[in-house]
Amino acid sequence: MKSIKTTVSILSLSTVTNVTTIITGVIPQLKQTFPDVPTTMIEWLVTIANFSALLTILPNPYLSRKIGVKKVVITGLIISALSGVIPAFSNDFILIMCSRFVLGLGVGLFSPHAISLISHNYQGELRAKLLGYQTGLTALGNAVLLGLAGLLVGIWHTVFGLYLILFVTAILIGLFVPEPEKVSSFSSTKTVRIPWQKWQLVILTFITYLLIWGVQLKLPSYFEFKHLGNPQIINLTLSAMNLGGLVAGLLFGIIHKKIHRFTLTLGYLGAAISVLVLWTTDISIVAIIAAIFFNFVYSFTGPYLIFTSNQGLESEQINTLSSYLTISTIISAFFAPLIWNYLGKFGPQTLTSNVLLWVTIILFVIAAFSIFPKKS
Repeated sequence: MKSIKTTVSILSLSTVTNVTTIITGVIPQLKQTFPDVPTTMIEWLVTIANFSALLTILPNPYLSRKIGVKKVVITGLIISALSGVIPAFSNDFILIMCSRFVLGLGVGLFSPHAISLISHNYQGELRAKLLGYQTGLTALGNAVLLGLAGLLVGIWHTVFGLYLILFVTAILIGLFVPEPEKVSSFSSTKTVRIPWQKWQLVILTFITYLLIWGVQLKLPSYFEFKHLGNPQIINLTLSAMNLGGLVAGLLFGIIHKKIHRFTLTLGYLGAAISVLVLWTTDISIVAIIAAIFFNFVYSFTGPYLIFTSNQGLESEQINTLSSYLTISTIISAFFAPLIWNYLGKFGPQTLTSNVLLWVTIILFVIAAFSIFPKKS
């Protein structure tokens, strides 16, 4: 039985795994500050860190074996903290972009272990429950940071100061989290093979996160375009969306125990309906509620995909698959501005509105397919 301090410290890592997104709400201000920079480049300030994280996620299993998981995690947290605050002191777009790139290098070191540390230390339904908590706490961390960003949004530079919180997480990991047991020398020299069924879940994870990026990246501009709220309202909505994700994470274990694989259908179908409401309404409070419900119900998909993908795997496979799952989410984040700004050109309304329509259609299609069981 792990101590409370260990469990809390492991879960604290989940509160900062999506730390790259806390500047999402200042996209409109960044557009005003850099009027000559294309929208895709502005949105890349949010997602470029996800792309650069690939450079450290790919060798992450190797680094974890050689120097230990704790050292890898702590190093990543420190790199991200130091690079994350640089834009607070600069108006140079190139420097800001470079600092975001370095931020991603750190994120790639620590983010896969938010999942793998749970999988290494806990088993069975407790693991499922903690993976639900992991998703919920990721949402809570984002909610708190986005809420603080909403208070600081008047001066966008100050939002980047929030990255200093990563130092606190590094201290908790260093003090209270034990180093996971090393695999045998035999297993660590073997090529780690992942079953094809697990690869299908990795692909679905990519699509799942691509869709949520479509909503999150376009929501600030959508609210501004349709006069649904000012920058403070936008940030507080993003924060409340993450609180919805927190509630979903806490409920995941209960929901999964009741409806099993239909948890996935619930997530996709509920998300499709909520984005459809968001797309059709001109009423601010309805749009806010729809956005919050979207993140609530969609947050059932993440822990389900992770829990299902980890079932039946050995320790080294879990490490490798955790990296692949993280890679899929990161690739989706990097390509999201390109894909959605392209698809948004096709549709009956503005680019931003068209993106939400595309997201709605794709979610309904996936929900329909998820009803039917996969053949082994």
